[in-house]
Amino acid sequence: GTGKEMTNLAMVEILLDELNLPRTLIRHVEDRQGHDRRYSMDVRKIMSLGWEPSYTPEEAIRATVRWYVDNRWWWEPIRSGEFREYYERVYGNRKTIA
Repeated sequence: GTGKEMTNLAMVEILLDELNLPRTLIRHVEDRQGHDRRYSMDVRKIMSLGWEPSYTPEEAIRATVRWYVDNRWWWEPIRSGEFREYYERVYGNRKTIA
């Protein structure tokens, strides 16, 4: 964490940019119950001990995307039927809102 807030939309835009995909792929859908609208950590205590983040949030997201692109072997099994059934059960019934 860096203590800098980032909206979900900003995070998705970074992901699409890093993957060279158009932002027209973004679809706004009805929020799931307990949906997180933004992410931020309170890092004041650790910073008071001299800690500083090594990366900006954008740098960290881009590096993570590159790792996943370079390591398909690690995540490819997730595309199995069991995960797809879970995904459909949890996310499949949401409506597009915009």
